[in-house]
Amino acid sequence: MTKEEREITAIVNRETKAWDTQDVNLLISIFHPDMVWPWPKTPASHDPMEWELVLGKFIPGWRMNGK
Repeated sequence: MTKEEREITAIVNRETKAWDTQDVNLLISIFHPDMVWPWPKTPASHDPMEWELVLGKFIPGWRMNGK
């Protein structure tokens, strides 16, 4: 396995563990801080062409309880 393949495997394993343990901080650790999140306009907006791309960086401490 190449170095890149090992890195990808480690990220996939970290994501799986985050979902299995419901650890939001571990899950967030796999995302790049400049990642852009697409958001549907409404819960019924199933067509990705209608989604909005909200630009902006992830802000640490966004959670209400501060964890």
